[in-house]
Amino acid sequence: MRSPRSLQNRLLLSFLVSMTLILAGGGFVIYSVIAKHLASENDGLLRDRMQFYETSVRLGPQHGGVKLYSRITYPEWERISKTGNPDLVQMRLAVDSKDLQFDSPALKPHKLPWQKTDGFAVVFTDHTLWDGRPARLCSGVFKPAIDKGVPADSPASEVHIVVGRDLLALQKTLSDVRWFLIKIGLAVMGVILIASRRIIRRGVKPVHSLVQQIEVMPLTDEGDRFSLPGAPMELQPVVGRLNALMDRVNAAIEHERQFASNAAHELRNPLAAIRSRIELALSRLRKAEEYEETLDSILQSQQGMQRVVDHLLLLARLESGHRQSEFVTERTVFGKMLKKAWLGCLEIAEQKKLRVSWQVENPETEIVTSLSLASIVFTNILDNAAHYTPPGGEIRILAAIRDCHCCVAVENTNPGLREDQLEETFAPFWRADPNASGHRGNAGIGLALCRRIAMTLGGKISASITAGGMVRYAVELPVTVTAPTANLPVAAAAEA
Repeated sequence: MRSPRSLQNRLLLSFLVSMTLILAGGGFVIYSVIAKHLASENDGLLRDRMQFYETSVRLGPQHGGVKLYSRITYPEWERISKTGNPDLVQMRLAVDSKDLQFDSPALKPHKLPWQKTDGFAVVFTDHTLWDGRPARLCSGVFKPAIDKGVPADSPASEVHIVVGRDLLALQKTLSDVRWFLIKIGLAVMGVILIASRRIIRRGVKPVHSLVQQIEVMPLTDEGDRFSLPGAPMELQPVVGRLNALMDRVNAAIEHERQFASNAAHELRNPLAAIRSRIELALSRLRKAEEYEETLDSILQSQQGMQRVVDHLLLLARLESGHRQSEFVTERTVFGKMLKKAWLGCLEIAEQKKLRVSWQVENPETEIVTSLSLASIVFTNILDNAAHYTPPGGEIRILAAIRDCHCCVAVENTNPGLREDQLEETFAPFWRADPNASGHRGNAGIGLALCRRIAMTLGGKISASITAGGMVRYAVELPVTVTAPTANLPVAAAAEA
């Protein structure tokens, strides 16, 4: 049984409600037209009957006066009164004479109301008879024919006539019409219900087919995609969006699989190194200095592993939707923060004989930011430059506070990156040389972490190649400036 809220039932209900309103409106219009036509026919009949009785009425002489009589004989009136719906006829002279009045046998001893007329115009009115039957009355004034012998000085006479018929037959006919229209409407609704149910079920069949495909579609990149041949064009964009979504899901799954594989590879190498060093140290008795050297080497490997794990955890935390407000903000000095981030790079810069130049505007400016996250960004940017700059190469650090943003750009001698590879450097574990392994904890997730931190803080990071061929990484992070900048020297240079 389908849910009342299913698309099929909603369409069916909407269609039935619409058709019910249309049929009800159409039935009402038809009934109104028929009722108006029958009422008009009934009024026409009353008018004709009134004209008939007008031709049968005469004024004749009686004892020196006049009398009002009908040429219809009494037996004929009896036959008229015995019909199913006899005419109710009432006539009188328009003068004040109670004796000059004629009533049909079907009316006696009851009376019909006299209606005022405008000249010889005909007036139709509704009336309830003495026994409760509804009736329609036709009233008018006419001049009857005058027999010979009527005194010439008789006042000019006009006769007021009322002809009525009950409406029971008309109402019964209208009732039959109503029930006929209701029965026809119910029959049509039944046919519409059956037909619309089949039509709608056939129309939503592609939707059910799509639902079944979704239920059995595996979340693996096996090339399976959704398809609805012959489906309505309204569903084709849905199929396209679902296939695009499957492509993104499979890409995400592949990314996670590759990420896990790379993470395992990066952690396996230092673990294997630690194990080999421990096994070598335990293979025979050694001097204390050798054991100390081995332990120091193991500690360095463990620290590198710890940095990889910490970066992975932080990256996962940021990817899960943590906001900047969840990290503590601290006050710090702009130049001091950058110098502290460079401390870990001094040793490798000296070993590789790198030329390092600084250009920091207003380094004494105090700022408020998420120091832990900002330090990670600048440390990784500088560490990346120090590790991948060829020996004897050059590193330039350009920094300034502009429009409440901490802007830091690090340029270094290009180790061989192409323009089309710069965006890939922000992918976790990516290396220009896939066969190269990380060292000293440099596992290839630093730049990916920097970009995610920059997004969390509301900033951005970008990579480019300068006109001089150097690789440039530029970071912009929003900060709060708590002290006015001092006009200090623009550049301070140092070489390592």
